[in-house]
Amino acid sequence: MNIYFKKIAVPIFNKAQKSNLGRKSINIAFLTRKFIWRFNNTSTAGIYLVKNMHKIFNTNPKLNYGSQIKELLDKVNINIADDDFIFFLDEFKNLSYNNTKIENISIDYSKALNNSLHDFKEFYSQKKANKNIDFIQDQLDMLEGTELFILKIIDAIKSSNRQDKDKYISFFENIINKKATHFEEALQRILFFNQVLWQTGHLLNGLGRLDKILNDLYYEDINNNFLTKEEAFNLIKNFIKSLHSYYWYKSNALMGDTGQVIILGGKETDGTYFSNDLTYLFIEAIKELQLPDPKALLRVSKDTSRDLIELSLKTMNTGCGSPLLSNDDIVINKMIEFGYDTEDAYNYVVSACWEPSAVGKGIEQNNLNFFTFLKPLNNIFDNESEEFINSINDFDKLFETYKTYLKNEANNLIGILDGLEFNTDPILSMFIENCNANQLDISNGGAKYNHYGITTVSLANTVNSLYNIKQFVFEDKRFSLAEFNKMRKNNFIDCDDLLEQLKNNPKHFGCDDEEIISLTNEIIDSLENCFKDYRNKFGGQIKFGLSAPSYISAGEEISASFDGRKNREPFSTHISADLNKDYTELMRFASKIDYDGCKFNGNVVDLMVSPNFIKNNFEKFADYIQLSIKLGFYQMQMNVIDSKTLIEAKAHPELHTNLIVRVWGFSSYFNDLPLSYKDLLIERAIKNERNLAF
Repeated sequence: MNIYFKKIAVPIFNKAQKSNLGRKSINIAFLTRKFIWRFNNTSTAGIYLVKNMHKIFNTNPKLNYGSQIKELLDKVNINIADDDFIFFLDEFKNLSYNNTKIENISIDYSKALNNSLHDFKEFYSQKKANKNIDFIQDQLDMLEGTELFILKIIDAIKSSNRQDKDKYISFFENIINKKATHFEEALQRILFFNQVLWQTGHLLNGLGRLDKILNDLYYEDINNNFLTKEEAFNLIKNFIKSLHSYYWYKSNALMGDTGQVIILGGKETDGTYFSNDLTYLFIEAIKELQLPDPKALLRVSKDTSRDLIELSLKTMNTGCGSPLLSNDDIVINKMIEFGYDTEDAYNYVVSACWEPSAVGKGIEQNNLNFFTFLKPLNNIFDNESEEFINSINDFDKLFETYKTYLKNEANNLIGILDGLEFNTDPILSMFIENCNANQLDISNGGAKYNHYGITTVSLANTVNSLYNIKQFVFEDKRFSLAEFNKMRKNNFIDCDDLLEQLKNNPKHFGCDDEEIISLTNEIIDSLENCFKDYRNKFGGQIKFGLSAPSYISAGEEISASFDGRKNREPFSTHISADLNKDYTELMRFASKIDYDGCKFNGNVVDLMVSPNFIKNNFEKFADYIQLSIKLGFYQMQMNVIDSKTLIEAKAHPELHTNLIVRVWGFSSYFNDLPLSYKDLLIERAIKNERNLAF
């Protein structure tokens, strides 16, 4: 989120939450956008909203948050489907809040499976005499409201037309008083708590390591002939379809941006690689269903089996965008070096896209803001006098000036982070063991880890801009720095030859060149130096990554740059191959980036590949993935599409209603995207088709 939005709009938003009229206005604005997505028609959305205005409800902000959750769940309209899993949301019922919501997090669903509501209530009741009565009361009120909600669901099941009433009644009764005992029951319980999170206003809800969480119940059912593998596969497909429901409502910044990531596979503390039947079944189900959401992230290592790599590649080649690959051989070590306990690092999940976090251990707000690497550089050349610019007589002086401006921008961001106040959150606190042990809400620092995470954009644009200045001004002396800047400020009008040279410099971000790699690492080390001594009010640190979703929106705020990018054009996407001659070189480059310190908050190599290229080179591509893991890439995602299909889909959307593309760290239907994203995907596809090679 933009710094200035955080600084200006969020306080206005929070103030509006304190009045009934303000809360209702916010909900109407929120729902209007959601219903436009749902109906794909503004007038239809408006009519629907007007007809249902009487259904809008906000909880009483004077109540504690546990009581507000109880009040909210009491008002929710219950909708029981005739078959499959039970999952529903009431889009008109909302929880009030006064501060920043804690979101973009994966709860520890194993705690939901291994504990009943009564187990939690008994724990909190035993602590009631202790000093933090407010925390305990919030938890007990929330649990009472959740239990009453389940009882209402049970009554609705009894009155429904379902043929399997008894089974699902027992599933919901067990949430109250027993741990989950079967695989199907576990899936329904996960869906229930996922539903409660969405209903209470949490956004970008991850699913965690489902193959590992469900491992014991699955194999117990299989070994006791209670379940077959085929039946499990069908249950998983229905589970995924339930998660996909309310896709329009769950989406955040763009359609598809739900944060529903299923984590699969992973390295164990003894060095072995964990996978099981469920790892394969979840990927097979995603491959077969061809839905953009939920998505999968496969944790890989050098010991990941070839058949799992090949299944993942076949699934990617359908164009669904899953799974994203995260390299445990690199990620885990960087988390431990940063300060995570070994066990927590080995059990990591990710936030909405790819940012690593310790599940059930922390507040882990990994997407609080973003940093634009190019902004400090352009600030120099947009705002300083010609005399000042001409005084920069060598590249070292320019780079030192850049670092000074970068530090100022980083300090501005720190000021925004220091002003954050989080909303009390009994539900999330229940799933975090340290909050319970400390009797302290997650919003007040009760968690084990209280780190703030940010993302970054325009690193490639900055590297290429600085290198072009170094070459064209200080080495080749083709222009003075002021002359070069004048052409940039004039948006490179009548400089077509120069523009092409700037865009296509043989030495650029992503090539395996010692000078480019050194410059890249110097820039990110400079940002790390701004953050490494920072501690927030809970003692947490700042971590950042080199990938962010704001490469279009942030680019709209920045003037032309020395890499040949014109005014307001998008930034380069993540660590991408758009300018590279081959994919292997890009991976060599990515493996030499310094991810030490606090630089591990998501670093994605973004590949754009045509389906036929993978189909015709399948074994080579599988070899390439395995080699890349060993080389040491951090994370990788693949957008499998060709420019011809994208161009046709833009011109004739009715012919491509189910076309899926990868956006940021999620997938979306191409037709649901704004025009700017469609155009960028087409442009990138054309570039990459020219460069296809290993």
